[in-house]
Amino acid sequence: MKKILLPIFLLVLISCSSRKETKTTPQADVPKALQDNKESNLISISKRKSYDRDLVEELYKEKMRSTPALQEIETLTDKLNDAENDSLEIYNDFKAKNQQYYSSASSHLNLIKDSSLKKEIENVIEKSTLAYNNKISGFEDLTTILNKKIGSADDRHSALMILISLGMMKEYQEKNMPSSKPIESVINDYNRLIQKMDSVINKNK
Repeated sequence: MKKILLPIFLLVLISCSSRKETKTTPQADVPKALQDNKESNLISISKRKSYDRDLVEELYKEKMRSTPALQEIETLTDKLNDAENDSLEIYNDFKAKNQQYYSSASSHLNLIKDSSLKKEIENVIEKSTLAYNNKISGFEDLTTILNKKIGSADDRHSALMILISLGMMKEYQEKNMPSSKPIESVINDYNRLIQKMDSVINKNK
C-alpha cells in the first residue's frame, strides 16, 4: 500500500514546489503603503497589527508628497489650525475668567442671610451677567461660524483623503490583480490526487 501511495504524494510535492518557483512577482509602481514587508516612514506601524493600519491616510500622505496641489492644501490646513487656536485663545481665556467670577459671586451670594439684601445683590449680579452676555454675543456668533467652517473643512478633508486613496487603489487593482492559475493548478492537483486515491481505494476494497 505504501508503495502505491508514494508516487501520489511525490506528484503533489513536485507540483507544489513547481508553483513556488513560478510564483509571479508583483508588478511595478505599487504604492509603498501596499508593498509587503515595507519600512514606511509615513506612519510608524511597527507595533500595530495590520488590521489597525489606516491605509486611507497612508496612501493619501504618499500621494500628497508628490502632488503640489495636495501639499498646498495640507500646508494651508496646518496654518489655519494654528491660526484658529491663536484667534480663540485670548477670547476663551477671557470667557473662562468671567464664568469663574460669576460662579464665585453666586457662591458668595448664597452666604447672605438677609433675604432682602440677598435679593438686591442677586438683581445686581443678574444685570451684570446680562450686560456681559450682550457684550460677548458678537464673539459667540463668530465662534459659531468658525466652528461650522472648521467642521466643513474637516468633512472635505476626509472626502479628499478617501477619493485620492480610492484612485490609488483602483490603479493598484488594475495593475496587480493576481493570476488565478496557481489556485486552478492546486484544484487540478487535488482532482488528480482524489482520482488516484479513489483508484487505490477501489482496488483494495
